This record gives sequence, structure tokens and C-alpha cells, in this order.
Amino acid sequence: MLKKLELQSLRADISSLDRLLQGRTAENDPIGFLQLNKRRAALAAKLAEVEMAAQHKAAVALFFAGGPVVGSRGIDATFAGKTVALFQDLVSKQFAMEEVGEVGRRGPVALQANSDLLVTNVVRGSVGLLLEEADQNAAFADTQLKVVVDHVIDTLAAATAPAMDAFEQALDGMAPRFLTALGDFFEVMDERRALLRVVESDREIEFNSEAIQRGRERARAADIDEQEHEEFVGKVFILPDSRRFELRIIDGEPPITGMVAREFARRDLEALLAAGNAIGERWRVRIRTRTLTRPARPMKITYTLLGMIERVD
Repeated sequence: MLKKLELQSLRADISSLDRLLQGRTAENDPIGFLQLNKRRAALAAKLAEVEMAAQHKAAVALFFAGGPVVGSRGIDATFAGKTVALFQDLVSKQFAMEEVGEVGRRGPVALQANSDLLVTNVVRGSVGLLLEEADQNAAFADTQLKVVVDHVIDTLAAATAPAMDAFEQALDGMAPRFLTALGDFFEVMDERRALLRVVESDREIEFNSEAIQRGRERARAADIDEQEHEEFVGKVFILPDSRRFELRIIDGEPPITGMVAREFARRDLEALLAAGNAIGERWRVRIRTRTLTRPARPMKITYTLLGMIERVD
């Protein structure tokens, strides 16, 4: 179970027992007093155990209110299915970005099976769904999926925050397909006048109607265009520790600078550097050009080195 929810449940049960114990003593109700105190001691021990335990696997609860929710009785099934599917889509795309370094412009998302979450419970007392990591193996450090879910929730919070700075920062590393899915997520929420509360292991975030509308408008107003296979020829300089590159196409002109793609760095870069002919030499290279546009902001162009094709004499 999600740690924060379990702690809330245990504390609520202890508070209920404390109310029942008021006015009871070993003299006026010996059996009830003994049983309630025994139960309270067991809950207190469990509470201490849960407080000490670290939660290393992905788990998040989505609590809904507003238009698609009927009191505490239930939620529109179509809305719930769409929202969970879109949240999973965000997680899958973020997972691919962090593990592979890119999300294709179309087609299947890489490593999608590794990012699957399971709906494991309907949270009682409110209309909520608990999503947890599918992998059942024990984890002694935060799993990659937990880190990814944290980052997705960070992005949701950034997109809906009153200040724009956090979302601007999030856009820098965002894949175009993630941005589209983010807009879809907020659009479904906004059109149904839904409210959302997200609970994780150590935090809780409320998304009211104003925040959801703000997130929808920001996601739809931004545009990311990526040209993935542009070829350039020039002198290449690489800083492997920081995974940055510089390409000098014409001496005396400003160079193209940017990051080295994670997959290229993992697969080929070390061997090229060891060969001793990659630094300061002329190469034909593949570069992704990324253009970010949004209202009332200057256009932002960044470059990523995808691969080195051949030396050019």
C-alpha cells in the first residue's frame, strides 16, 4: 500500500480508539479497557514500523472530485479509464526519455512494458485509484520507475503552478509526444470539470479547476519541433564527462553546441574517443535540432549529437 495512505489510515484508527478510551478505566470497564488498549498498542507498533520503512517502488494515488464524480459513491468509468490511460502514457514516455534518451515521433514507445503500473486498489472514503509498480521483486533503492513517476508528478505540478519558471525548465528536456500527452491529460480533466489530488509516498498535491485549466493552456500553447537526422560536417570537440559537444562548421563562425545523446554515449562514444581520431577532426555527424516555441517568449533552439558517421578529410 502507498506509505502516506497507510500512515493516514493507521493514525485515523488510533484517533478512533483514543475517543473510545475516553472515560473508560480498568475499574469501570476492565474487559473493554484491556481490549482497546491492546488494539491501540498493536496499531502504534504498526505505525512506527511503517514510519521507519522506506518506499522504493513506484506508487501513486489519484483522487478525483468534481464533474465525473458522484459523491463518494463512484466515478464515471469512461473518464476514469481515460485519465488512468493518459497518466500511464505520460509515465511510459518519460521512462523512455530517461532510459533511452528519446521518444520516437511515432510508433511504439521504447521499453513500455518496463513502465507499466497496476491499478491495485480503489481507495475507500473517497473516489480514488491506487496505481503501483507491476514488478513484485524487492527493491532496496528507488527503482527507475519510481524516479520516473516522481518526475511526471513534478511536471504536472510545474505545468499548473502560478509561476511559469518551473514549466519553462521542464520544457527543456520534454519530448514532443510527452507534451502532447500532457495537454491531452489536462484537456480531459478540464472538459469534465474534474478536480484532482495526487498522493505519493511523501507528498500530496491538489489540482483545482484553475490549475488544471492553466496546465491545459500552457501545454497546448507550447510547440516542440524536432528534426532528428540532420547531417553536418565540421570539426568535432567532445567533453565526455559532461556529455557536451561542439561542432565547428566554418572556422571563425559560432559553433553548434549541445548535448551528446545518451544512447550514443553508451554505445559508441567511448570506443571513438579511445581510437584517438574523434577530437578536433572533421566528421560527418547526425544532429537532432529541437525548436521550442511558446507565446510571448523567444524561440529556443537546442542541438543533440546523435552519432558520428564518418571522418571527412
